[in-house]
Amino acid sequence: MTARAVKSVCAFDFRSDFGPQAEEVGADRARVSFTGEEVAALITQVRVETLAEAAKMKSVTESERLSAVTAELTQALDEITEVMRLIASSHYHATTEARLRSLIDGAAARIAGGQGDLFAEIGQGQT
Repeated sequence: MTARAVKSVCAFDFRSDFGPQAEEVGADRARVSFTGEEVAALITQVRVETLAEAAKMKSVTESERLSAVTAELTQALDEITEVMRLIASSHYHATTEARLRSLIDGAAARIAGGQGDLFAEIGQGQT
């Protein structure tokens, strides 16, 4: 780190950049200044846009999660349907066939009933 010596000190006219200012002779025309109300409006606008973007991102994430869960449930139900077709085409003892059908019906009911859990996270996040 290099130390620099102070060669001179000059007075600084402190003023708020947010209030009305007199035009300085030869002032830089590229300078931008805002009133307090304009700054407040810009902050409000940024806040609203940020909240909207966050809500959109949360919605997209939740939609992707629900799509993935729905695809898994659809695949599981398709597999159960296929097993039922195999049972129907096979020749099992009546007791065995009834037991298999009971197990598959129970699994299908749990899967179909479990679809209510798709929305469990949504409800918990809003409390």
